[in-house]
Amino acid sequence: MKKIITVLIISLLVVSIGIICGCSKEDDSWKTNEKYDLSVPVLNQDGWYLVFEDDFDGSTLNENITFGERYNGNKEIWTTSPHAVRWESDDKNKPEQACYWCPELVEVKDSNAIIHSRYESDHKCDGDCPEEARFTSGIETRKIVGDNNNNKGTNDELLFSQAFGYFECRVKLPESQGLWSAFWLQSPNMRKVGNEGKDGTEIDVYESAFINSKQSKMGHALLWDGYSKDGKVSDYIGNLEQDLYDGYHTFALKWTPEYYVFYIDGAATWATSDGDVSRVKEFLRLTVEIDAGNGWGPHGQKIGDFDHSAAADDFMIDYVKVWQNENYEQFIQDDSEFEGDLDLG
Repeated sequence: MKKIITVLIISLLVVSIGIICGCSKEDDSWKTNEKYDLSVPVLNQDGWYLVFEDDFDGSTLNENITFGERYNGNKEIWTTSPHAVRWESDDKNKPEQACYWCPELVEVKDSNAIIHSRYESDHKCDGDCPEEARFTSGIETRKIVGDNNNNKGTNDELLFSQAFGYFECRVKLPESQGLWSAFWLQSPNMRKVGNEGKDGTEIDVYESAFINSKQSKMGHALLWDGYSKDGKVSDYIGNLEQDLYDGYHTFALKWTPEYYVFYIDGAATWATSDGDVSRVKEFLRLTVEIDAGNGWGPHGQKIGDFDHSAAADDFMIDYVKVWQNENYEQFIQDDSEFEGDLDLG
């Protein structure tokens, strides 16, 4: 299912942006474009205010979250990623290479949300997981109503969502072959075709698919109009000096009504207005995924083969924080304002 020719459609990820939308991964003109303010926001200045900060200081999700004075939404904002198959095995003769998201692989400990990843031949849980497969998970601020395998946005309950603002996480990337972690935002409506990305865009703040790169790299991406024939993508792969697999690092997004700016360790690493910028509320996701048996990951990267005989490295999430800017709020639009049909391909 994740053969290189179908990675865009099925894995929601990027293979060949230059062919798909004509964008160059090596176009660094954003660095000198005066349209973009590349500075990192400062809390309580220029309209920025705290929405929430979660340091995972507890033993379960949704404990001891700090909410800003203006926040009046749900206080339980996190759940685990859909308890269902994430990728079917790429080899029908090896169904054990399928990847499942299971809440049993999420733990809150030592001021971290920890996502474990492992192969099990005797897996047991309160769900539809098989005994033998590859298991991992994630946390996100929406939950599926009904069938977890139908997670295309048609039955979402948004526990927390926001349009525009500043979103930052501090994490330790899992350093194991065959898997990658990601911090991303998504809208239930991003599969609606015909409005560019204004009615919802998958915003991949980062995807750690560069474990086998000869120099430190990281990718950011935007996807809109669904994942089928009408789907559009823009991505950027940047070179870095620091080793992102050594210790904790911060990954952030500044989402304004006019453009996006991405940051790693406080430095701007891409800015763009591709997709015409989403204007609707989106939910947060921090996830781990395992290859489907072919060793390929996002951005067309060879991430290696997942080792069934060894313990995989954990994804450690130290904190997640979200700010909003009072000057952006007037530009928020509701999903219902956009016409069009969902492409569920």
